[in-house]
Amino acid sequence: MYEGIRSPVIHTPKTLAEFATIANRYPQALIWAGGTHLMSQKEYYPSEIKDGIIDLGSLDELKKITRNDRFVEIGAMVTASQLLSAGKLVLPEILQETLRTLASQIVRRQITIGGSLCVSDRRLGLSTTLAVLDAMAEVKYYQGGKVSTHWIPISKLYDKEGQLLLGAQKALLCRIRIGLEYGDFQKFVIVEDPIRNTSECVIVAFQATLSQNALTKVQFCITFPSKAFHISKDLESKLAGLTLPIHPQRVNTLSYELVAELMKMHGSISELQLERARRIFESFLHELNAKTLSS
Repeated sequence: MYEGIRSPVIHTPKTLAEFATIANRYPQALIWAGGTHLMSQKEYYPSEIKDGIIDLGSLDELKKITRNDRFVEIGAMVTASQLLSAGKLVLPEILQETLRTLASQIVRRQITIGGSLCVSDRRLGLSTTLAVLDAMAEVKYYQGGKVSTHWIPISKLYDKEGQLLLGAQKALLCRIRIGLEYGDFQKFVIVEDPIRNTSECVIVAFQATLSQNALTKVQFCITFPSKAFHISKDLESKLAGLTLPIHPQRVNTLSYELVAELMKMHGSISELQLERARRIFESFLHELNAKTLSS
């Protein structure tokens, strides 16, 4: 029944030093974190992998959550469920909300933070939110027996289509760092399932800092899982400095500027996704207006 199926070699490093040795010896090995995305693919059984699989499950160094007065650091092998449980007092609400949208409670026990960020061709909610929070990723590169470490903003890990940009050499995302200063207004919205309904899904993360009735800083990221990873510095700068409430006509104009920008930079986004993104963006600005008028 299973003739022709060959089980791949499984490497199980227990330290980052062991990982470096294995990565140097087997440069084509597949890195396995929680496995939730790989196992969701149609032909997930990796029988043809030349250098086997590097299973990160025994790397305790990547399972830690630490905090000081300035930031929280989260190991790449921390699961979404663990982070939700441990981070209720230290994580911003937008990140908690994002984690709650990552599949079912059972699957969240298996999804790892690093694995979610390192899906090569599809962006999910976690990368969208962490980009808005100015989070940084510690990435180690392994080449020719040498190891180099770089701190890279999450927003710079992907190209405009959302493809992972870790380079050709073997790389390992080890942890992320999130500052403890957040915006006064935070929103996260996901429409449709990014795995099952990829072509219709829209993910938006948004945060703003308010000073009296003015916006002093605005950050947002819009993701179309397999099509675009969009951060608009132009619109962010236009919003920063605006006095609240923003006139409804101005809200409408800004939302259509967003659509025009998306169409110019990402030709594959459907009309349905564009309209969803526009309406979500408008809803955030209207909610900011309501917050101002009610205070």
